[in-house]
Amino acid sequence: MGLDRFMAEERMETGRETQEPSNPLVAVCGLYCGACGVYLASQEDPVRLERLAAKLGQSVEETRCQGCRSDARSQHCQSCEFTACAASRGHFVCSECKDYPCAPFVQFQTACPHRAEIPADMAQILELGPAQWEARIPERYACPVCKTVNAAYDLACRHCGHEPGSPFVAEHETRIRAFLDQA
Repeated sequence: MGLDRFMAEERMETGRETQEPSNPLVAVCGLYCGACGVYLASQEDPVRLERLAAKLGQSVEETRCQGCRSDARSQHCQSCEFTACAASRGHFVCSECKDYPCAPFVQFQTACPHRAEIPADMAQILELGPAQWEARIPERYACPVCKTVNAAYDLACRHCGHEPGSPFVAEHETRIRAFLDQA
């Protein structure tokens, strides 16, 4: 189901006009904010958030993030060119755009391992609608043993220590390890 059809069905079911679905963890670029180390640290782990802020050379408040669609976004996410572009064109996600994938998006998508599944995720967001995608995607990042949702770079589960930390890590572990070794 395309996003336009999803929006039309939501209007029919609720009787309300909707500008966009309320899905704060569905990023404009197709990432799942719930698998972001900064987001998870902001929600659950102040010590990890402090470490991340120090590593990024910014304050804890500049680092804190509540997700792409919130008013409280990390310094990095506040400067996201895709959020501004999509908003100016009236799109919920970049894949709705006639120019998708543009050159800056391709460069973004291929630069880091946590972005490896963006094309497939964008297709699913458009097919299922943001709410169904957001409901299904956490299992991709959940520990197979304890079901804790981990960040895309958590090689081991942050709760029980199981390796790999998630199906995402199992599939992309070689590239993730190489990326972490360079950082």
